[in-house]
Amino acid sequence: MFSRKGVILPECVSCHFNLHFPYRATATKCIETKECSAYEVICTNADYEVPPIYYNASKWVSTSVQSYFMEMAAYDGFRKLFKYIKGANADGVHIDMTSPVLIKKPEARNTWEPVTYTISFLLPAAYQDAAPAPTNGDVHFLEMPEMHAYVKSFGGWMLSVNTKLYSILLSRELNAASASYNTTFYYGAGYNSPRTVFNRKNEVWYIAEGKPKCSGQQT
Repeated sequence: MFSRKGVILPECVSCHFNLHFPYRATATKCIETKECSAYEVICTNADYEVPPIYYNASKWVSTSVQSYFMEMAAYDGFRKLFKYIKGANADGVHIDMTSPVLIKKPEARNTWEPVTYTISFLLPAAYQDAAPAPTNGDVHFLEMPEMHAYVKSFGGWMLSVNTKLYSILLSRELNAASASYNTTFYYGAGYNSPRTVFNRKNEVWYIAEGKPKCSGQQT
């Protein structure tokens, strides 16, 4: 098996294969990690540049942080989750890093109130069914259901300003195409180590509601 519960395994870092027709799964987003989330581009759309993408159900380890700034929340959340995969768990085991790192951000808020961000690491395939419990009470497991998402990519560092900018650009494309999606939050997804300076890859995701808007030929 190349894929298990939403995770692409190491031996499939650059392969293409059919999971269930007419979808096609690919692992080309595994940039610096051995394992990454499994996804399928389900079709092309002539109305806008962002095709809907299918993600399998998957298990993540997560933490929530209240902050006025995404950068501070991301730093605090990443630190807690990194400690978990480096042994701050009930079994004391080291767990491989995966990608992407997800940051869930509520869409609407009062500017004078802090936001609750949820930062998540995808658990490797070996831990999808059973993972050691966190020793930090702020860290918990998150079961992500299968979903369709609209995704827009961008480079550089994932900061509040550019993440918000690309979420606006994505929402404009979706609104122009009359696509239905959850407007209460969006995800920022990062695929690189904090030590990587050049050729960084990031994304913003909006989650589709109902059947994703799709036209043109299926891939």
